[in-house]
Amino acid sequence: MTDHQHDNPQPHIAVIIPTLTDATPDLLASIARQHLAPREIIVVRGVSPNGKARNHGVAQTQADWVLFIDDDAVLGHADVLGQLYAASQHHHGAVVGSARLLPPDAPPFQRHVAAQVARIEHPVVDHDTATPPVAPDFYTTITTTCCGMPRQLWQALGGFNEQLHRGVDTEFFVRLHRLHPHVAIVQVAHTWVYHPAPATFRALWHKQFAYGSGHAQEVRSDPSRARGGNFLHTPLHALIWISVRTLLMPLHAFVPYSFADRRWRIGWYPLKALASWASALGYVSGWYSHEHS
Repeated sequence: MTDHQHDNPQPHIAVIIPTLTDATPDLLASIARQHLAPREIIVVRGVSPNGKARNHGVAQTQADWVLFIDDDAVLGHADVLGQLYAASQHHHGAVVGSARLLPPDAPPFQRHVAAQVARIEHPVVDHDTATPPVAPDFYTTITTTCCGMPRQLWQALGGFNEQLHRGVDTEFFVRLHRLHPHVAIVQVAHTWVYHPAPATFRALWHKQFAYGSGHAQEVRSDPSRARGGNFLHTPLHALIWISVRTLLMPLHAFVPYSFADRRWRIGWYPLKALASWASALGYVSGWYSHEHS
């Protein structure tokens, strides 16, 4: 539904917020402070998965340009929307997004998670930075935690994949890069949102397990997304792989591998080890859950 409408002239911008409950008051307040005000704020409640919710939101507006933002994010300052929109125009209709930082008042556990687990935070950049989704990991430094694009581009791609339970932004960016390689995907300078990390061990486990399951579904539909090829040839292979990952979990707490940095680390990373193990278990679970999807 459309919660707020403004009488501002062009550009016609809509903010799309998918949520299972409601957008946080802090998010809505941060949108209200924007110097470039959106004409519409569309909160899509109770629709899942996220790809379907975002598509549902776009279908409710005729906006020329749409910004997708998570319901628990907060725009970092009053010029975020204006800078994102201006950068999209400057880069000829690019998909644009912001950095992602922990809230200033984040508790110690969340700060430890962000320090150990990849992609919880994406640092602010001081110049517009292209971030195409290329092999081997296909990830970008922007996500649908906060990203915007011309409606026409979203429409040309047929929107987000409504079958995916997770990873809808990565799949969308990969599809965009393959079909329209001339369209830039850009992290915009001096823009950020505040976004919390998982607040408990249970929340971290659940989030990473879901990421692993979602990645397996992506690989099922696009084998090129597999890291190192398909190694789950049979349930026996899966059992061996999980057994090895479980036995190596203590070692990974001291010497984990970072796919984001593509290097081994040395230190004390118990949360990283837990997250990696949860993702591995989720991947195996998702591989067989989505076997015929």
